[in-house]
Amino acid sequence: MARDAEWTVLEPSGKRHRLRVGRSLLGLAVTLDRNTVRRFDRTPDADRYVVSLAGHVLTVTVPRASSDQPGLAVDGRAVLGSETTLTQPEAGQAAAAATPVTGEDLARHQLVQRRDGGAAWFYWIGGASILNSLLYAAGTQWGLVVGLGVTYLVDGLATELSNTVRTPIYAVAIDVMLAGGILLIGRAARRGHLGWYAAGMAFFVLDGLVFVVTQDFPGLALHGFALFGLFNGWRAGRALRRIERAALVPAA
Repeated sequence: MARDAEWTVLEPSGKRHRLRVGRSLLGLAVTLDRNTVRRFDRTPDADRYVVSLAGHVLTVTVPRASSDQPGLAVDGRAVLGSETTLTQPEAGQAAAAATPVTGEDLARHQLVQRRDGGAAWFYWIGGASILNSLLYAAGTQWGLVVGLGVTYLVDGLATELSNTVRTPIYAVAIDVMLAGGILLIGRAARRGHLGWYAAGMAFFVLDGLVFVVTQDFPGLALHGFALFGLFNGWRAGRALRRIERAALVPAA
């Protein structure tokens, strides 16, 4: 993972912590001692990650522009350099100095969590579909019902057309491409691209028709449950978009 920024944070007791901002194929990641820090909110200019440590509030701001460097603030005060030492908080100090979290900030955070939680279904669906394809190619008779139904259709048709017992390699390749597309849609959905989010749900609805035709009711029921989670995440994304647009309107 390529590192964009890294800070060493020292507690008053001398304990050291590593706060990192890096990018990988899966996207941006902010970690504190290898523990993932979830994004708190998103503005048109930057993403903000907030974590509490030793009675202090650490805020990492990651600008959208790739040419700008991420920044760290402790209790609202910017950190200059790559190392900072936390002071022993006095009574009332943290509450007075900490960056205020408004009701709008809290609403954004909750909506981001709901949107990303719903979009996580795309990862489950794509991953299960790849596993199902490999299991079918290996000759097993079972799989995960959360996967795509169209991959079973592709595998079955390819096996019939090729007059072989094993699944042809081109069918496996088609399955991986379909599942990979679902994974990419999941990534786009977690980044707030609601058009791709809706397109993924529409494809999943059409995919459920395979379970209707084959009368696979357990698969159909889980399809409906996953679609419910996806829809709730999409609604949260729309609500978050409205809040972000309202923030762009200058105050009268």
